[in-house]
Amino acid sequence: MPTANQTLHTDILCIGAGVASLSTALALLRAHKKSGSARAAPRVVILEKSRGIANHVLSGAVIDPTAFDGLLDAEEIRRLPFEAEVTQEAFHFLGNARRSIPIPWIPPMMRAQGYPVGSLSKLTRHLAMLCEAEGAEIYCGFAASEWMEDASGRITGVRTGPRGLDRQGQPKSNFAPPEEIHARAVVLGEGACGHLTERLIARSGLQGRRPQSYAVGIKEVIEMPDDPERAGRILHTFGYPADSRSYGGGFVYQLSATQAAVGYAYGLDYRPPETDPHELFRRFKAHPAVAREIEGGKAVAYGAKVIPEGGLFSVPELVTDGALIVGDGGGLLDSLRIKGIHMAMQSGRMAGETLAAAWERDDFSRAQLSNYPRALRASNIWQQLKRVRNVRAPFSKHSLLGLATAGAAWATRGALPWWMIEMERDHVTLRPKNTRPTRRRVPPLAASPLSPDRLTDVFMSGTTHDEDQPCHLHILDRAVCRRCIELFGAPCQHFCPAEVYRLEGEDIHIDFSNCLHCKTCQIKDPYANIEWTPPQAADGPRYTRM
Repeated sequence: MPTANQTLHTDILCIGAGVASLSTALALLRAHKKSGSARAAPRVVILEKSRGIANHVLSGAVIDPTAFDGLLDAEEIRRLPFEAEVTQEAFHFLGNARRSIPIPWIPPMMRAQGYPVGSLSKLTRHLAMLCEAEGAEIYCGFAASEWMEDASGRITGVRTGPRGLDRQGQPKSNFAPPEEIHARAVVLGEGACGHLTERLIARSGLQGRRPQSYAVGIKEVIEMPDDPERAGRILHTFGYPADSRSYGGGFVYQLSATQAAVGYAYGLDYRPPETDPHELFRRFKAHPAVAREIEGGKAVAYGAKVIPEGGLFSVPELVTDGALIVGDGGGLLDSLRIKGIHMAMQSGRMAGETLAAAWERDDFSRAQLSNYPRALRASNIWQQLKRVRNVRAPFSKHSLLGLATAGAAWATRGALPWWMIEMERDHVTLRPKNTRPTRRRVPPLAASPLSPDRLTDVFMSGTTHDEDQPCHLHILDRAVCRRCIELFGAPCQHFCPAEVYRLEGEDIHIDFSNCLHCKTCQIKDPYANIEWTPPQAADGPRYTRM
């Protein structure tokens, strides 16, 4: 990277070193090589805000193997860092805290027999190695804070945030000013609710027909007693602890003979302001159907992120002048299966092939880049999105309506329902706190090695932030914050999976050093009064096996 006050010029700039950006870079460089062009390969730079590759990526992860189609050859697929593939799968409805009903016939859309199961962190690091072997440059610890544009509004690059500021915003001895990276095209692969992506969508009017809707996904890695028979066994659940008007489900994936992944995803369009997704996650783990799958284990790693669930109607336009959006930032996720890795990688492949053609023609106009969304709409990825385009929305009304709609959508390959079912934005669904509780508040579960409290989980995420820096979480108006406390009872202290927000007297205190960069606060705050911005580069969680 350039030193302070220098400018870097590159041909293609990818923001975020997740699987979508890495797939874009890999497909671009390989497509150029395969073309036999006499023109030199483009310079491809990948900018990652975390300290190391994969420090900020998190997923289940059972991976639809179509992720690798056209991107990796058979030998490369064989060498991917997976320890198991799905050998046994179960699907349960959890009726209450004790009752479980096994579904004897696993719905076709949920079947994953033979799919690889493992760590997205490991896959991401492996893809990064392949990209570097093809000539891509990856720089970690540089957070893109704003884009740059020319007089016509075309995106021309990004500017990183300054480093070495104290909490008052004054330069310290290690101060480094912002750096500029100019590019012919910028690929936004920041993940769900990305800082630059969301602002670009809003500024350029790229929004889909329906607002994006999110869930917060919470995950732990569990060390288990050695048992070779467990590897490849997976469990999916729906029902408890979600209520009939909330969308939630969990999983247990046996990753190897000694390691399991357990997770819970909960839709952020829930209504009760006291809802605590981390506590729901702990209650999910305590259910007998789940507890027996992780019995004898110990939680050793933790993380959280938001998941884009809005579906096809929430997918924005994916191209603007000088920029493309890939992966979760574009809402490319199967909201029924909660699977997005294969869509992220395939969107990256199509974006990379589009950029290779643009490089050969020396044409990065919006018209040329639009070949990417055209390829996506002609692909199986788009058919999957179309099939489940209305699956998520009815769950906001009632779980039974959601299940009926999901069945109809799958049976008719998305033809029914044919209209767009409306959804409220996640931040407007909260109802005022109940000043006269009609039911006794259930006390939180006791902490244990298998069910840590929230702060212990945060410690296991490895998240670190220099505390002598400006707070990257901004409450925009403290007066609005006080109205929120009065009406909703400070829901931020409940919905944050990292205990960043704490009510002290009549004000909210922010422990930004706990932040997992999940963006739940920016999405769910009922007054849209919290803004997440990138902290000083390299700060945040340090996931190694998520």
